[in-house]
Amino acid sequence: MAATETAYETLNKILSFQDSDAQFWWDRTGRMFAKLIEQAGYSPAEQYRELLFYALFVAPAHGPAPDLSTVPWDKMGLPDWTPIDFSWDWGSAIVRYAFEPIPVRGETKLDTNPTDLWLEKLQSQNMIPGLNLEWYKHFAATMLPSDINRKGHEGDFYGRTAPKFGTAAALDVNKTGSVVKMYFWPTIKAAEDGISNLQCVKQSIRALPTKHLGALNAEPLLQYLDEATERWGLETGIVSIDCNRPQESRIKIYVRAPYTTKEFLMDALTMGGRLTVTEDNALASLQALWETFLADAPDKLEPKAAMRSSPGFYYTLGYGVDNSVKMYLAPHYLCKSDSEVLLRLRQYSAKQEKPQDMMDKYESAVYSVFDTKVLDGRCASHFYIGCALHKGQARMVTYMSPQVFLLTRDQMKIDNPSIEEAEDNSQNDVINGNS
Repeated sequence: MAATETAYETLNKILSFQDSDAQFWWDRTGRMFAKLIEQAGYSPAEQYRELLFYALFVAPAHGPAPDLSTVPWDKMGLPDWTPIDFSWDWGSAIVRYAFEPIPVRGETKLDTNPTDLWLEKLQSQNMIPGLNLEWYKHFAATMLPSDINRKGHEGDFYGRTAPKFGTAAALDVNKTGSVVKMYFWPTIKAAEDGISNLQCVKQSIRALPTKHLGALNAEPLLQYLDEATERWGLETGIVSIDCNRPQESRIKIYVRAPYTTKEFLMDALTMGGRLTVTEDNALASLQALWETFLADAPDKLEPKAAMRSSPGFYYTLGYGVDNSVKMYLAPHYLCKSDSEVLLRLRQYSAKQEKPQDMMDKYESAVYSVFDTKVLDGRCASHFYIGCALHKGQARMVTYMSPQVFLLTRDQMKIDNPSIEEAEDNSQNDVINGNS
């Protein structure tokens, strides 16, 4: 390897994908992943390990590459339906990604959830030491519909508001090795059973074996979610789990509501007074981040904006540990461009009177992936910013879309001038929250 050659560049010369779709996703998303872990300080050996895993097990699972026939540009939401996102943990410079395993091109009738097949492949080849599917099997059985080919699954993946099969996978790319997480959308099962998302989640958690349920101490949180749903119109969206032994795993419940007030923030952070927040400096930092993006927002977002941009929280249940909470914001409604998001993050970071090295690394990583024109032109990469109180500090995580579909659309419009301008206008409406 040449002295100036990166791990991605070296692998790019060696790897040969037989499938053109996998090659497309490696070229578009593998490059972004490579830039992030390089800027985050992963060693060359760590970069090779993670990029090779990504090439073999993740890029081929992204489904068909976008083209004029498979991407309805006027129906996309945010992020832009690129089937993977990346995140950057500002406390430790750890990168994470989440994606939905999608069937290969032309595969329409399935006997098994593609996520099951992906996990079985990992397990059979012992690719993730410690991978344990006990809780995955429980939540899949209690939160997903039994018939994966039921009516409604035939809809176009790229125009939906939830994963087609109700699941997505994620990997925390720790420098000592990755941890697999799974996400479950209760929407499909809840609609099938005629109950709310929250009811579906509560039933699933309470159906855990008694020895696990007791160790999680879930009832205070479930009681609060009932109260907050009544008081704040809280929406329950997603449940995630770690695919480790139950004793080493966590369950996270993601919720949101259209309020931006400090009263709502503190009620959510304390679970209605059930949690005590004693980390004054960390709390002040978290509140400052909230104000950085929500200071100019109305106390309650109007319905059109709330659909995409309601502030949210996720609550963590762990084996034998106290409940915890993390706040997240959706800047794409609040900022005109990704450059504005970076500017606000820079201003927030400077006010915390801490070294700016992490901000510098992050900004460098973002600009190495997207050119200035893209970052200045729209807010379509930064779709969440999260923050948690952790060991006396406010620990931030930023979540990014690679914008593969939007960037592909941009290039298609250059290559195909006949594409109707109406498609472009419609997409801008989506990005700006006008649809």
